[in-house]
Amino acid sequence: MENVLGIDAGTYIGFLTCVGMLLFIIAMRSFDPKLRTQFIKLIVAVMISLAAAAADMYLDTLSEPLAIRYVVKNVKYITQGLSEYFVLLIIIRDHTNINKRLLLIPFIIASVVVCLAPFSSRIYTFTADNQFVRGPIGNIIFIQAASYIVVTLLACIHKWFDGYQNDATVILFMLFAVCVGVILEEEKIFPNCTMESSIVGCVFLYIYIYAERYNVDSVSRCYKRRCFYSDANKYSKLDMMIISMDLNDLKLINDNYGHKAGDIALLTFAEVVRSVKTNKFILYRTGGDEFMILGIKASEDEAKELVELVKEKLTETPYTCSFGIYPYKPGDDFDAAVVRADKAMYEDKSAYKASKSKRSHSRSDEFESRLETFTNNISFLG
Repeated sequence: MENVLGIDAGTYIGFLTCVGMLLFIIAMRSFDPKLRTQFIKLIVAVMISLAAAAADMYLDTLSEPLAIRYVVKNVKYITQGLSEYFVLLIIIRDHTNINKRLLLIPFIIASVVVCLAPFSSRIYTFTADNQFVRGPIGNIIFIQAASYIVVTLLACIHKWFDGYQNDATVILFMLFAVCVGVILEEEKIFPNCTMESSIVGCVFLYIYIYAERYNVDSVSRCYKRRCFYSDANKYSKLDMMIISMDLNDLKLINDNYGHKAGDIALLTFAEVVRSVKTNKFILYRTGGDEFMILGIKASEDEAKELVELVKEKLTETPYTCSFGIYPYKPGDDFDAAVVRADKAMYEDKSAYKASKSKRSHSRSDEFESRLETFTNNISFLG
């Protein structure tokens, strides 16, 4: 049977994937609400782009151009650009220092330019026999994509050196898939391949984020206890520094100011550590107020330097922490090394309590006002 609509198998599978993914996202109520909304917006934009691309493929089969083809082509370009913007928002969701409104500028400029295509062949046009011809200004859509790719690559570099190499790898794979799709479509090897490649990348990104949430603590955004022991086994043939940490007075904060204030304390501490550590140190939350760090191939001096940097940065906050350090060598009993690091931490905590025998977390206006300045954005870190 002749395919009168001109829809290829890739577009059909793309639609099915989008619908299935949309249903899956909506059904997963436990997912991060904000991230869930961003993915829904992304999938809707992709579906509109696929529909416009399918219509454009059909119009391309006609012997002469119709005026509506400009509308269809523009809808395709605009929704593709919007999809790129939504993907970027998902990737940089944890980067609070980036002005996300500024990232709209390339999309807005590109959208305005392509809408002017019916009035200028320098953007793009259609010949008398319905052949698409892109003008030099029409490359604005690639400039927009390139600007978003640069921001994404910078985010990947940031994640990599913050110790989130897995995140960076998945994002780079997604970029690779999309770039290959663009090349295949532009070279007319596979029609409509850009969005189909984007869908594959989005599915992998969603699956990774959804799976990773089981490894990451929702409050502190640190790896969980099971990751600590999994990584310890993974790096057991390497020298490691074990740093045991316990946030002081968390129970008093919870009792006097509520669990939200306690959550802010935990997240603040975790962000302080992340702001000063190098990528050879991996941070975990192993209990209520307990954190651990594995320093892969790190020296004792490097571990002590990290602890001092954390203590110094904590002076900008209302919080304090007790620390214990112990080295692990290949062949050592890892559990015994952890016990020794904990023992050193408890000795530090005993010294802290002795020096602050009358430490008070009463509802003083000064302490309360300091707590109120700390939000989940951790703005004091700049």
